[in-house]
Amino acid sequence: MDQHPQTTFLRPSKASKALVFIDPKTGDPIALPSVQKPNNSTPASLLVQPPTKSSRASSRSCSVKAVKEINAITSAPKQSLAVSGRASPELDAYARPFIPKSLTSINELPGPNFDTPPVKQLDFRRYIEGSLPDQFLPPSIQPTPPDPSFDPAVGSQEHYEHYFEYHIRAELQAQQRQNASYALYAHYGDTTNLQIVSFKVPGLQENSPYIEVDDVVHRKNETLLVRLSGPSLQPREVRSQQRNANFKVHRLRFNVQFPVPKERFSSTWLVLPAIQRALRMVMHTNERQIMTVSTRLFSKSSISSFSKDSPQNHHWIRSMLFPTEVDSKLQTSLNNLFFSRLLFDSELNWEQEKAIESVRAHNYWTLPFLISGPPGTGKTKTLVELAIQLVKNVNNVAHILFCAPSDPAADTLVRLLASHFDPNQMFRLNRSSRAFTEVPGTVLPYCFVLNDAPSLPPFKKLMAYNIVVTTCRDASLLIRTRMTNSDLYAAEHGLVAAIHPDESESFSTKLHWTALLMDEAAQAMEPEALIPLFIVAPPLESVQLPSTPLFVMAGDDHQLGPHLSLQSSPLKNSLFARLFARPVYAEHPVARAKTGKAPPILNQSMLPMLRPAFANLVRNYRSHPAILAVPSSVFYNDTLLAEAPGTDRLASWSQWQGKKWPVQFHNNLSPDDMDSDGGGWFNSGEARLACWYAASLVRSELVGPKEVCIMSPFKAQVQYLRKVMRGKDYGGVFWDVDIGPTEIFQGLERGVVIICTTRSREKYVEKDKELGWGLIGMPNKMNVALTRAKFGLIVIGKKDLLLQDPNWKAFLEFCERNGLMINENGLGEPAYDTDDSVRTTLEKGLLDREEGQKELKVSQALGAGSQNNGMWTSDMQEPPNAEGYDFNEHDEGEYSENPYEMPFVHTWQ
Repeated sequence: MDQHPQTTFLRPSKASKALVFIDPKTGDPIALPSVQKPNNSTPASLLVQPPTKSSRASSRSCSVKAVKEINAITSAPKQSLAVSGRASPELDAYARPFIPKSLTSINELPGPNFDTPPVKQLDFRRYIEGSLPDQFLPPSIQPTPPDPSFDPAVGSQEHYEHYFEYHIRAELQAQQRQNASYALYAHYGDTTNLQIVSFKVPGLQENSPYIEVDDVVHRKNETLLVRLSGPSLQPREVRSQQRNANFKVHRLRFNVQFPVPKERFSSTWLVLPAIQRALRMVMHTNERQIMTVSTRLFSKSSISSFSKDSPQNHHWIRSMLFPTEVDSKLQTSLNNLFFSRLLFDSELNWEQEKAIESVRAHNYWTLPFLISGPPGTGKTKTLVELAIQLVKNVNNVAHILFCAPSDPAADTLVRLLASHFDPNQMFRLNRSSRAFTEVPGTVLPYCFVLNDAPSLPPFKKLMAYNIVVTTCRDASLLIRTRMTNSDLYAAEHGLVAAIHPDESESFSTKLHWTALLMDEAAQAMEPEALIPLFIVAPPLESVQLPSTPLFVMAGDDHQLGPHLSLQSSPLKNSLFARLFARPVYAEHPVARAKTGKAPPILNQSMLPMLRPAFANLVRNYRSHPAILAVPSSVFYNDTLLAEAPGTDRLASWSQWQGKKWPVQFHNNLSPDDMDSDGGGWFNSGEARLACWYAASLVRSELVGPKEVCIMSPFKAQVQYLRKVMRGKDYGGVFWDVDIGPTEIFQGLERGVVIICTTRSREKYVEKDKELGWGLIGMPNKMNVALTRAKFGLIVIGKKDLLLQDPNWKAFLEFCERNGLMINENGLGEPAYDTDDSVRTTLEKGLLDREEGQKELKVSQALGAGSQNNGMWTSDMQEPPNAEGYDFNEHDEGEYSENPYEMPFVHTWQ
């Protein structure tokens, strides 16, 4: 929805004297503010049109002049509101709009509630009765009683359930407050269909408010409640009046509210008591064997007591949620040089293949295996290859639960696996309320449909699937239908014991779910990740199992995490991020050093050591090195390798400055402003400048409109951008330019990305951080914005304001020293020489390659042979020799690994 529909609010006009402003501190009336018009308002005729195809051959000065003229228009400062008469406190830009009591009072009146059941819902009890002998199923675990010693500020094993229950309730309350701000008053409903009343809700497409199918929406209308008759939502008397021209036409108006259903979090409350019980069962068991983090960590003396054959004396759930070095396996010899399996995807690189081999061999013992994949490094492809390898080449892995936090991410997994598994081998599990129109056509054959709704297949068919793909939340369907490992084991063991009572003691069985793979794990709240984890967890009772399930997560905790309304909530720290901060991962000898240096080369002198239960992908196959240079340095310790082909498509575009790399920052001074209806912040000058850049790129014919995107963190700015880009000034021909909020582009990529930072006033930055708005002080959101581009990146913002953010400062300094900046006057800033110590690795590679180009040109001028020498390169660093191994000259047959690992920060004690 590109434009919000007009909403009618019964409020006085700005010129009305009926409403008196009262100073809340003194109680004195405040005079109405008067608006001073700008002295030099710019006529619409001065809008500069983007250059046409015929003008592309003009000189660079003409293009710079066009940018300068647009910048002059957009940077004209607006006059501030001045209050006539006595001085008054500044109005709060974040104050909620005033709603008259006459409109809100009806919401407080008693009235009948009509509870509408979900349109489509799976009958859990019926499914269980048709699948399992429920007399053998264990009873549900009850919530843990309150503990006076619980501190909501501290996460621990002892109060794990209370900790997350407390913060989930806090998030629920925050969502309720947020949705209350989206309430509609005196809103017209469309009653064309006499049995359904429909409403146009501003912002619904952008999840403001966030509404799911089967969510309850409250509506209040006094006349409607009194005169409701039959199935019609519009009284018959009113309809008859509408047919008679002698009577006034009546239209029903409603107050519409959007309560947050508690059921949205019910699945997490379902598993938390069981998780807490498992943690308490082992909390005081064998604790003496678990070493505390100290200066002795990973030292030779402390590790010598470990043996690769030591028994597994702790519970599986504890080792998955709170892994320590006692859960790891000791490595005493270097690995084999070559991997033992052929890949189904031959394009995977050495780091990806090494991660797959480690999980396949399961040589790290009993703790989660974490794959950290920065943007464009192929973490999803790695997990897909791993799933295929486990099913086809590992004997004790037959049934995999494959999860992702969102439906699009889960659908992507199915599409990538579809060429290897048919619909009899793989199942896409959907909630019953999911619309078929949301499911891609290639995914539909892998879904099960019953009574025109997604459902679970019969028990026998469900048990036959090798892979079940679903979202973390929808995995709760397997819990409610008692399809967890614990329930399946209890049913099987109970039935065998009843039939063969003399053999029950020697009963041994395999677990059904033998592996859990989770993609985009950093985007899932930890309580959400617990849902599939509980499904594959072994029974709490002590049983003899030939093997325990594998748990592998892939993600990037430097990109956007879980989407929450309460920005200060610890739920923003995912399970993936929390685990990576634990010493067994973060302080491992081959982890990427906190100082940003390359990890040490593994050699025989470093052994014995714990095998790393993690892998880090470092080869980026998306972005030009100049685009990747700052994110690699700021967020990934300067270790990413740029290996994307075809990133020089825009080398001939006339607007690049300085070194002509495809990165540009445009310093824009136009002021931000608040939408009149309280819909958010926008910056009209910045929007027109962004649209000019987009049109210039498309009209250059170097890129198509679908390859260009414009993003802003503010929804009002997104709406304004769409209005300008698709308006008459650009002929309405740029509808294919993708315009949206920053968050929706996570996981996506575009050829050219134009970033509108929008904010220009410093006094609102802290409030932005509190609300999770903007790009200043939001490192993860900034990282997502910068790393979507393949071969062109343009950032528009106010330089002085962005410099206050250390991460943006690094980006601006990169642009400044390489001449990639346009100042407020529309002129390019010259590059300057600086110490190499401040330059990033990829930046140095670009400069070295340029220097090599100069030497080559001199050589050619002196008669040397011609070579293919593109100025830009997609391979800035050579991979490690022998596919990542360095041979030890002093010890024949042995070698040293050169891994790339990541640093992480502690968040839990």
